[in-house]
Amino acid sequence: MLKKDIKNKKVNQEIMNKPNIVEIYGEDHSPWVQSVLLGMYDNNIHYNLRAVPTIGLLSKSGMMMPAMRIGRSEWKLDSMEILQTLGYDSVPSLEKKMIFKTWNGVTHRIDNPFKFFYSWSLCRGFFKNKLLNLFNHLLRPFTTIYFFTLLSLVSIKMRKFTIKEDFLDQYAYWDKRLINSDNKFFGGASPNIIDYQLFGIIQSHCSIPYIPLIKTLQESSKLQSLRKWISNMHVKFVDYPHLYSADYFNPKQKVVQNASLVERVLYWLGLVALLIILPFTIMFLLFLLIRRK
Repeated sequence: MLKKDIKNKKVNQEIMNKPNIVEIYGEDHSPWVQSVLLGMYDNNIHYNLRAVPTIGLLSKSGMMMPAMRIGRSEWKLDSMEILQTLGYDSVPSLEKKMIFKTWNGVTHRIDNPFKFFYSWSLCRGFFKNKLLNLFNHLLRPFTTIYFFTLLSLVSIKMRKFTIKEDFLDQYAYWDKRLINSDNKFFGGASPNIIDYQLFGIIQSHCSIPYIPLIKTLQESSKLQSLRKWISNMHVKFVDYPHLYSADYFNPKQKVVQNASLVERVLYWLGLVALLIILPFTIMFLLFLLIRRK
């Protein structure tokens, strides 16, 4: 057994033995945060979800998410590595690229800036300490500004290399994988990292939907096996609190619960405050983008 495998096995045992000390930083609008939350839910691991990074995490990796730590240990970054700590096998390099390919349409969520910021304002707080949860909502607008800026930069770069978007092509590989399988999931009888990552990306597509992409997933005759897999995932994650796809695919389930009125008010107050001190907001934003890993 490799040294890394032994380490991951120990981390996995620690999480299972002391599930209440797991802390996750991230927002459920992120596909990679979604994949980690799906893995935690599927393994019945309780965690504390924070929308704002600690000062130590901020200095280490900026605003990048997800991140996970157990107790006071170091923060672990990268969704795939976090899922491996739960005991899942790694994903081959080719399939990593094919998973990432399905992420491309996420850049369209910034096409309508108001819709982008409004959707983030609806994010419900999950931090267990109620006062800190409200404080997270006050600071959350900066996270929104950061990722709006980051997605804008990514979108500009992608336009240089992408002649035409083909949303069907992005998912065709995975549909073919499912056609040749009698299993409900890519992991067989139960989900694996591929299931969590792909389903996490679909949650992200549905959280701030880009209609051409959603319609391709809903209606293309060449993605029937993929839709059947989505239905299997809906049944598996029926009570999952971040299920944005619930309003777009069968079986229809309860839609994600929105933030409370107090949480939303704090979010918009925080956004106004950041606009008032715009020069400082921009300087801090540039600092964090430079710190990005």
